[in-house]
Amino acid sequence: MIQSLRQIKNSIRGIENARKVTNAMQMISVAKLNRITKTFSAARHYQEQLEAFLRRLANSREKILNHYFEQRGGRGPIVLCVIASDNGLCGPYNQTLLRAAEEFIFKHGNDRVSLIVIGKKAAHYFKSRAVRILHTYLGLNGNYSAVVSDEIAGILAKLFLSKKADEVYVAYTYYKRGIMQQVAVEKFLNLERVYREEKAEYILEEDFEALLEKLAFSHIIAKMRLMLLQAFTAEHAARSMAMKSATENAEEMLGDLIMSRNKARQANITQQMLEIISSKEALKG
Repeated sequence: MIQSLRQIKNSIRGIENARKVTNAMQMISVAKLNRITKTFSAARHYQEQLEAFLRRLANSREKILNHYFEQRGGRGPIVLCVIASDNGLCGPYNQTLLRAAEEFIFKHGNDRVSLIVIGKKAAHYFKSRAVRILHTYLGLNGNYSAVVSDEIAGILAKLFLSKKADEVYVAYTYYKRGIMQQVAVEKFLNLERVYREEKAEYILEEDFEALLEKLAFSHIIAKMRLMLLQAFTAEHAARSMAMKSATENAEEMLGDLIMSRNKARQANITQQMLEIISSKEALKG
C-alpha cells in the first residue's frame, strides 16, 4: 500500500508538471494568434478589393494578352506549394493537410507534380516519397514574413511564366472564424477570368496591358501573403485548442489521481489502526 501511495504521488507530480507546460504553450499560442489575426484581417480586406478590381479590369476587354491569364493544355507539369508547420502539438492540422496534398499528387500523377515545401512536417513527410521537391522553406515556426512570402510568390510566378509549370496550386489550411478550419488545395496560377458582372469601361492613362500586368503581379503577391497568413493563423488556433484540450485532460487525470491518493491514504491509516488494535488484543491475551 505504501508503494502504491508513493507511485500515485509521483504520477501526480508528473501530471502537474505536464499541465504547467501545456497551459504555458496554450497561452503562447493564443498570444501569437491574437497578434497574427490583426495582420490577417487587414491582408484579407486588401486582397479582396485588389482581386475584385483586377477581375473587373480583365473583364472590360474581350481579349487580353496577359501571360498570367494564359490557359494551357492541362496535361503539362504542375507545381504544388504545401504550407505545413515546423512544429507539432497542433492536433490533426498537419495530418489533414498532408493527406489532401497526397490525394492531389495521386490524382495528377507523381511524374507531373513538383513541390514547393514550407514547414518541417511537410519536408519530412515528402522526403521519403517519389515526388520532386524544388524548394524547401524551414524554420518559420508560424512567424509570418512578407519577405519570405514575396520570395515564394516570385518563384511560383517564374515557374509558370517560364512554362516549367502549366498550373500552380497551393495546399494550405483555410482559417474561417473561431476554431473552424478547412484544408484547401487552391489554384494559384493561371489566373482565371470570372464573368459574373456587366463589363465596365475604364479610361486609362497607362497602357491597358501594362496596367493589367502590374495588377496581376500585385494580386499574386497579395494572394500568397494571405495564404501564408491563413495557414499560420490556423496553425496557432489549432495549437491553442490542442493545448487547451491537453490541459483539461491533465486536470481531469489529476482529479482522479487525487481521489485515488486519498483512498489509498485512508486505507493505509485503517490498516495501521487494525494492526494496533490487533497487537493490543494479542498483549491482553
